[in-house]
Amino acid sequence: MRDDIEQFVKKHDEGVRYIVFGALTVLVSWVSYALLALVGVDYAVSNGLSWFFAVVFAFFVNKYFVFRSMDSNTMTLGAEMVQFFASRIFTGLVAIVLFPFLMSIGLDFVFLGVPGLFARGVNSGVEIVLNYILSKFVVFRKKD
Repeated sequence: MRDDIEQFVKKHDEGVRYIVFGALTVLVSWVSYALLALVGVDYAVSNGLSWFFAVVFAFFVNKYFVFRSMDSNTMTLGAEMVQFFASRIFTGLVAIVLFPFLMSIGLDFVFLGVPGLFARGVNSGVEIVLNYILSKFVVFRKKD
C-alpha cells in the first residue's frame, strides 16, 4: 500500500504539490480573515485583504514549490506576478458569472442542508482547474 502511494505521488508530483499548497493557501485566506475580523477590521475589508494575502502566498509557493520557476530577476518576477494576479482576477470573474448560471440550470438543490452548495462546489472545481491551467501554461510556463 505504501509503495502504491509513493508511486502515485512520484507520478503526479506537481499535482500533489498544487493540492497541498492550495490547501495551505485556503488556510492563509481563512486565518488572515479571522485575525483581521477579530481586531475589528470591517468584514468586507477583511475579506478583500485575506484574498490579497492568499494570492501573494499562492504566487510564491506556486512559483517556487509547485511549478519550480526559479528565475528571480526583477523583470521576470514582476511579469509573473502581474500575470498571476490577472489570472486569479479572471478566474474569480468566471466564478462570479458561472455560479448563477449553475443555479439557473438546476444545480440549486439543497445539499447538506445548504441551498446551492453543490453548485458552489462545481464552481470551485472549475476555478481550481482554470487556476492550475493558467499557472502552468501561462504564468509559469517553461521558457525555451
